[in-house]
Amino acid sequence: MRLAFLSPAKVNLDLLVLGKREDGYHEIETILQTVALYDRIFLELGQSGINLVVPDMLPAGAGNLCYEAAAAFYGATGISPALTVYLEKNIPIEAGLGGGSSNAAVVLHGLNVLYGFPLDEADLVSIAAHIGSDVPFFLRGGTARATGRGETIIPLPDAPCRWLRIVKPPFGLSTKEVYQRWIPTAGFKRPPRHNDLEQVALGLYPQLGMVRASLLGDGAIDVMLCGSGSAMCGFYHSRPVAMLSLPAGYREYIVPTLTSTECLVNFRGERKP
Repeated sequence: MRLAFLSPAKVNLDLLVLGKREDGYHEIETILQTVALYDRIFLELGQSGINLVVPDMLPAGAGNLCYEAAAAFYGATGISPALTVYLEKNIPIEAGLGGGSSNAAVVLHGLNVLYGFPLDEADLVSIAAHIGSDVPFFLRGGTARATGRGETIIPLPDAPCRWLRIVKPPFGLSTKEVYQRWIPTAGFKRPPRHNDLEQVALGLYPQLGMVRASLLGDGAIDVMLCGSGSAMCGFYHSRPVAMLSLPAGYREYIVPTLTSTECLVNFRGERKP
């Protein structure tokens, strides 16, 4: 049997970095929001082992979060691995949009569906937290507050629906490098909606300032860096119509926010022959 799932991206509505922890991670507080920008994942049982069919720019084994999620599921349940994962990638990588974490959550949840729910919700959340910081969030989606290194999730009422224009530059940013370069700023008066990593990203790639200015000039009510970048997101009350005039290599995506209910509907999966 093969099941198809949509794997949504996320943006950050706020991101506060509190400091570096003894384990090397940073303590953060952030508001996460799923958006209707999707990868598509097909899970098929049958072939022995954990097999990945993925785009060339991604690893097809250990190091791919889809693989890590499948290995964690089989390890927790004691079931012999017999899975092929087909990944159609649409969420840009190294963008701060959480594509890899979303993919991992979908594989984890999808395997639980295919095998008749051997794991309960608490088991899934615990496994997800060991795979990656954003993975637990994608098991529910919608709007949520994340604390710790991002793995502790507190569901929030769904934020009002907004339209977003997400701009992905022709370069990516390493989450590890951005956090390593973050420096606390004493006396900084923090605005209500702010990403503390944005100044680091702007220091690495000043071109992001042009993206911010273009989004504000287009009528965005607010603009934020997505996670650790490199994508920037403009928020709008209604759907933007015209495309921005951006240099070659810049991609843009116009999408609405997603509620937790919409995410859970996607999680039902679609049977494929």
